Amino acid sequence: MTPRYRINEADRLILGGGQTLTCKGLTKTGYLLQPFGTDLTDHISFKDFEEARQHPDFRHRPLYYSEPRARARARTLIESNDDIPAEELPDVRWRETCVLAFHDEEAKDLRNPPPPDQQRVNRTKAGFEEAMRRARPQLMQLDCAKKAAAKEAAQSRPSLAKSGMRRKIRAGRAVVFRSLPGAKTLQRWTLAYEEAGCEAWGLRQCHCNSGNYKPRFTADEHTMMMEAVYAYLDRKRPTLEQCYKDYGDKLIEENNKRAENGQPPLRRIGASTYRARVKRVSRFHRDAARHGIEYAIRKNGGVRRKFDVTRIGERVEIDGCKVSLIHMAAESGIWAKMTAEQKHKVPKERWILLRAIDVASKCILAEVITPTETTKAAAVLLRMMISDKTPLAAAMGAKTPWNYACVPHSIATDGGAAFRSDQFRQMLADLGIIFVAPQVGQPNKRATVERSFGTTRTQFLQHFSGQTFANVSDKGDYDPGKNASLFVDELARALVLYDVDIYHNTPHEGLHGETPRACWQRLMIESGCSRITPGAHQQRAIFGVHLSRKLSKRGIRILGLHYQSEDLAALLAEKGEIDLPVRIDPDDLGWISVQISRTWKTIPCATSSLQGASIQAWLSVVEDQRRRYDIAAAASRPVIADALRQIRAIAAKAERRFGISPHTYDAEAISRAEAEMLRGFDVPEERTLQNAVPGGDPLAQGIPVTGPTPSRKKRSATLHEPGLTTDPTPDAPPPSQNSEDDDGDGWTMETPNV
Repeated sequence: MTPRYRINEADRLILGGGQTLTCKGLTKTGYLLQPFGTDLTDHISFKDFEEARQHPDFRHRPLYYSEPRARARARTLIESNDDIPAEELPDVRWRETCVLAFHDEEAKDLRNPPPPDQQRVNRTKAGFEEAMRRARPQLMQLDCAKKAAAKEAAQSRPSLAKSGMRRKIRAGRAVVFRSLPGAKTLQRWTLAYEEAGCEAWGLRQCHCNSGNYKPRFTADEHTMMMEAVYAYLDRKRPTLEQCYKDYGDKLIEENNKRAENGQPPLRRIGASTYRARVKRVSRFHRDAARHGIEYAIRKNGGVRRKFDVTRIGERVEIDGCKVSLIHMAAESGIWAKMTAEQKHKVPKERWILLRAIDVASKCILAEVITPTETTKAAAVLLRMMISDKTPLAAAMGAKTPWNYACVPHSIATDGGAAFRSDQFRQMLADLGIIFVAPQVGQPNKRATVERSFGTTRTQFLQHFSGQTFANVSDKGDYDPGKNASLFVDELARALVLYDVDIYHNTPHEGLHGETPRACWQRLMIESGCSRITPGAHQQRAIFGVHLSRKLSKRGIRILGLHYQSEDLAALLAEKGEIDLPVRIDPDDLGWISVQISRTWKTIPCATSSLQGASIQAWLSVVEDQRRRYDIAAAASRPVIADALRQIRAIAAKAERRFGISPHTYDAEAISRAEAEMLRGFDVPEERTLQNAVPGGDPLAQGIPVTGPTPSRKKRSATLHEPGLTTDPTPDAPPPSQNSEDDDGDGWTMETPNV
């Protein structure tokens, strides 16, 4: 079933390759699209449009060409939440939180007007002040209410204790909070937020363009300093201190002459200003002037491989339910079949089953089992909700597709800590989803998802024993003590089979006898999805992990993989090896985003065909290779070839394991993996992608590595994994003198424009 979307005439569509289109109408079979700036209109079928939407460069900007959006772009100099610089995000989030608090208080007074003797929240000065007075207690409890410097000081110790709870701030420590906006400021923020379609990017202040840019020194004073700058750019290579001292001596001499002529003396420019002016000269030009052009090219030329530079969801309810594994085992009949030792070792903890369900169709959009209800698990659930899960269902053995995915208009949750966090709410804001949080103790406000848990408990368990766990106690290698998550894995697999093949195909009382799957298909034809699912690059901006990595000649290195582009090479020549803000998608290692000069750039991975490969799969492959091969420093040819064959097979099939204990990654987890598992594991970049053999194995010609191939002993033919027959892994052939691995053939030196 091909999705159908509602697209406004003022929306902007960017397809792969950069083509910009607008929608002029909707037909029974497709869309009428018009290239921007032309009068030509073409008809695109729903199927063709869906194929184009799958491209990672696809962008959808709602109401982009409307007048309010144009005014907002002119004021903020950006056009989406993806473009907000990392250092401005805390301030933008604070402004958005204040505006949303005003909207909530305004809506409350519209539904239930206060007595005449009380101030009503409206768009007057007194109304804005009343809104902030009411919302102040809640606003001051949020993390974004702390100023950046104070927040860092308060979290100098580890943020989480051993129990997993957040550490309390030590008594007596000073914490500075942000001041609430006044009526005039809040009014300005509210208008700006609504002008941008209620998106956070409309609240950017652009203070970076403010300030006094008039020169503070006269032309003569500036000329004297520039002479000292040019003196530093000399082949004699004088130090900055010596050049600044000489500048002071010449200034004294010049002022003596001016005093004899009755002229006012020249002021001395400070040493910090002098150093800053020297550093404004690009590093390449400094090295060229002090060491020569060849040295500058060798030191600053970026090195890289030659590779090609490439709507139902009106309301969704989310809730969690505690699951006792022992009780489920007893009710399903498995408990009676287990030995005393196995019963003793079954995990006694109560896990959390998180679920997202579409109210209109009663289809389950996402489901996650997690030991604790955390923001990371909520993020996994949110991303699973907007993704097609058919490959996952097929891997679990389901017979029908699990293709229910959408970006909902609104999400209703309970008051759990995972859904109150700033990070989760920011993800919803980036996706344009309205957050609805009913009051605590009112589960009837989330009746659909609450009832679904009861349905699962009564209907699921009768299928539980016969389909999945009838032979658990017969498994000779089943050892809960050794692998306690195995029991949970089987439970999750049974849940997926029940949800996809049984629940979605069973007549539902709330749908008057229609099945959830049939209702989804009918509603998709009648009205379509509310929003278009973001592309891969947009999802990285929303769900990506923020890191900081140092730029080197080979670009940015993360988890043993290198990411390089012309923009990074040019930045290396100008700034040198500097730390850069980086975003990485834990579910897609094919690209990263790097902030260059306040702009986020998409950088591809120098190792091809990793699009769709997750960090979890990559680390699993690396760990397997470290067990099978003796790796000392750099990865050898057969190790890399075998690892990439596995990771590309995973990426091509797009199979994702069910989020039992979701494999979530943050900056600390990624850094720990690099330090513990990937030390010495370095994947060399590949040759130009267009040289690959069509339809063949992309690794048929091997992966070039630099340097000699480390020797190792052959593996014995009798050593193999249980149940598998494997051939002995061949040794890497010794490189010949004319081998393509020669650095002279495979690597290019990018020379900056001098």
